[in-house]
Amino acid sequence: MPGVRIRLDCDSLAHRGLGLGRFQGMVVFLFGALPGEDVTAVVTKVHARHAFADTVEVHRSSPERVDPVCPHFGTCGGCQLQHAAYPLQLRAKAAVLQEALTRRGIELPGATDAVGSREPWRYRWRGEFHLDPKQARVGFTSRQGHRVVAIDDCPIHHPALTGMLPALGRALGKGAEGVQTVHLTVGSEGHEVLLQTRPYPAAGEALAVALGGETGPAVTIESTELSYRGRRFRVFPDSFIQVNQGSLEDLYETVIDWLRPSLPGVSVVDAYGGSGVLSLRLVDEGAVVTVIESNPISARLCQLHGEMYAPGRLTVQCGPVEELLPTVDGPAVVVLDPPRSGLAPQVTGWLSLAGPPVIAYLSCEVSALARDLEALCRLGPYRLERLRLVDMFPQTYHFEVVALLRRL
Repeated sequence: MPGVRIRLDCDSLAHRGLGLGRFQGMVVFLFGALPGEDVTAVVTKVHARHAFADTVEVHRSSPERVDPVCPHFGTCGGCQLQHAAYPLQLRAKAAVLQEALTRRGIELPGATDAVGSREPWRYRWRGEFHLDPKQARVGFTSRQGHRVVAIDDCPIHHPALTGMLPALGRALGKGAEGVQTVHLTVGSEGHEVLLQTRPYPAAGEALAVALGGETGPAVTIESTELSYRGRRFRVFPDSFIQVNQGSLEDLYETVIDWLRPSLPGVSVVDAYGGSGVLSLRLVDEGAVVTVIESNPISARLCQLHGEMYAPGRLTVQCGPVEELLPTVDGPAVVVLDPPRSGLAPQVTGWLSLAGPPVIAYLSCEVSALARDLEALCRLGPYRLERLRLVDMFPQTYHFEVVALLRRL
């Protein structure tokens, strides 16, 4: 059946930005189709109960279909929703969130609040670019397969990054033996780019020197800085940042607004706290904060930021959350911002047995969030009190969620 052309209607948008339709009783996930459209698609994969197909012709178009900005859309694996008007993207993501939670039997706290990105384009301050040695250009992994789609521009990345991509490809083509990937972070209000070559970081110095002769931002391999609410935070290549810096306030201030009544004078654990950006906002509201962070580089940065901006009011513990969280004495609030994989079973287990009255959970992966909320809410002692989707990744299927949990 792969390679066969089929004609069908698209009923909705599912997870990963794929349209959902049916053909001869089988569920078909459609790349490039929007709800309400009649399309012809080419089948790419077939499983026992569902298939995947790529849209090749639209017979009846959605009024919310738009022309993709990027010429590589559909070939490059980075974006999935450039063909959808941004209001539709938001509604589709909210529907995916609601469906994921209700499927797990989690009672929703009313309508899902969805906050759009302040900038739907040029919002990414960090990117990872792969070398295509045949063309001496850089790009991204293709949507199907593992080849590199070479690009000279990417409309979702900051101009400081995309402006140097042609020069980066030329410089890599002249040398940097063994370099497969270049990791770039914008800093210093767009005037500096932090560079790391992988898998050989030592190759970065020569590459930075070569790029330094080009016009554009300064290039460094050591560190840069980002700002949030008047504070400057040091950033290293291996320390975590939120890539959408323009919408960071929408994400973090949701947490602060929802927790504000619970914070003055209490002990708070910021688990997976990174370099301390949100941790210091918790301190601003009167909390005594313990940060748990497993990445030694981020933990050290968090300690330095705490010494700079909140001496004596923020402590840092470096290690796995599942090991250190039970050792903190009686926190009134726990903030969780885990990686895409979500919480370890030991963490949900401890929270259910001995967790605090209030939890704020930030998630970047809806399936992991749904699994963890099932353990904490449907099967555990918490109630989901508030829920907000913050779209930090326009044109892609990814999004952030803030959930407020209260112990029953």
